[in-house]
Amino acid sequence: MSRKIKYVYSDYLIRQADKNPAVKGRASLTHNLIKSYDLLDHMELVMPRVCNTTDLKAFHTVNYLAKLNNYEKCRKKDEETADSDTEEEELNSSLFCDTHGLSYDCPPWFGIKSYVCCMAGATMTACDVLIRYPEQNEIIINWCGGWHHARRDKATGFCYVNDIVLGTLVLAKKFSKILYVDLDNHHGDAVEWTFAASRRVFTLSFHQFECGYYPGTGSALRRGQDKGIGFSVNFPYKSGITGDQYIKYFRKISSKVFNYYQPEVCIVQCGGDAIVGDPLGGSNLTPDDLISCVKHVLNFQKPTLLLGGGGYNLQNSSRYWCLLTAAVCAVAVGDDIPAHNVDFLQYGPDYCLTIKPKLFLKNYNVDQDLDKQLQLIEDGLEKYLNCKEN
Repeated sequence: MSRKIKYVYSDYLIRQADKNPAVKGRASLTHNLIKSYDLLDHMELVMPRVCNTTDLKAFHTVNYLAKLNNYEKCRKKDEETADSDTEEEELNSSLFCDTHGLSYDCPPWFGIKSYVCCMAGATMTACDVLIRYPEQNEIIINWCGGWHHARRDKATGFCYVNDIVLGTLVLAKKFSKILYVDLDNHHGDAVEWTFAASRRVFTLSFHQFECGYYPGTGSALRRGQDKGIGFSVNFPYKSGITGDQYIKYFRKISSKVFNYYQPEVCIVQCGGDAIVGDPLGGSNLTPDDLISCVKHVLNFQKPTLLLGGGGYNLQNSSRYWCLLTAAVCAVAVGDDIPAHNVDFLQYGPDYCLTIKPKLFLKNYNVDQDLDKQLQLIEDGLEKYLNCKEN
């Protein structure tokens, strides 16, 4: 692809991203794999800034940020001095009993505010780059971003900050039509809800949708609301979906969305939990399947931000993002993991990039049902978006 490729990176960003308990060490694993294939030579490195509380207030509430700040203050106090073990235990106990989602799937840690500012700052930096050079049609990558579940006043689904919403608000300073595509195995709920009543952002989410599967939202009937009705599209599927099915419907729907909406810029959340074998996933998709979909979006020839997201088989997520990085850079990479990779032993027993679909994974998706869903979406696009344009 004859487009400038940029890669958001700093040692500090990787260290902070590694701290998320749900994906501990994944950022290092991914970056080291990309580096071991010499892919950094094909991208321009972008140094991310660390955002501040004022930046975060563009989306998150004052009370939620104050709670995060409490952990930062306690970390500093703990580093300096503690009056007694008993006092420290009482302090920890009071903090961990939380009303802002900082428990269960989103356990807090001392210093979490620094993490949040770093994650948000990286995606906001990437969006700053896109609005600075809109005519250059650049692709910018931030595999440390993509936290689509975090709400204004609450951490949820392993997401402590909604860097996607914050980044989108940056893009909105320049662009009037922003297409957000979510390929994570889980519904991009908080991003959709935030912009559900707006025509400035069109959200398209492909995700698993079954009883008891998190977050339990994303029906094909959800199309936005008020002035934004028709500007949200959801394509839910059941567990076991194959690459042939996924690619077929993604190409049809995303092409329709592009033709109707005519976006000026795109964000693609490339959650690694959509890859077969993820402990919190359920698909039968390979990196090649999802890369095909991302390439389809890139063929729209619009400035594009690629983000990470979920992905709880850490090695497979890093494989996927490395392969996607190589595809974007139009570089062929060997299947054998380079022996000089510092994480080489973590990729055993085959030490290869290839991830194959499972032969005996039951597919609960029936083409006839998916066709009905496609028709529902196409009818909605024609009804609502034609109406908005006329």
